[in-house]
Parts: sequence; structure tokens; C-alpha cells
Amino acid sequence: MALRDKKTEWLRVQMYRQMSPDERVLSSVRMFEDLVSIVRSSILDANPGILPEVLEREVRRRVLPRGLAELADTKRRQSP
Repeated sequence: MALRDKKTEWLRVQMYRQMSPDERVLSSVRMFEDLVSIVRSSILDANPGILPEVLEREVRRRVLPRGLAELADTKRRQSP
């Protein structure tokens, strides 16, 4: 992990402290969505012809914890 400047880190913490719980959740959701978008783009760059279902499975595998990704795949295969 990159080292952070102490002043910048202090400002970041102060910013989060001023946020409401809902604002913090929304910020986290947006960061997660950005992560998924970056991962999806990375996979597509490396595999331009990848099938959509394979792409989504690979995104889940890279983003979710191993057990959760496997559970999600199992549930998706079981659903009609």
C-alpha cells in the first residue's frame, strides 16, 4: 500500500467524519462500482471476444471473496 502524506490523511479523515452515514455508504457504493468497471474493462482489454456470461463470472471472481464468488456462481447455475 502506498504511503500517505500525514496532512492529506488528516484532511481525508476529517472529510469522512463530516459525512452522514448515508453519505459514507453512497461513497463506498460509488467506489465499488468504479472498481467493478475497472476490472471489467481490464478483462475486456485482455480478452476482447469473451462471452458476456464468462466476463461476469470473471468479474465476480476478481471482486468478491472466493467463497462468496463461488456461492454466487452456484446460485446462478441453479436459478431457472
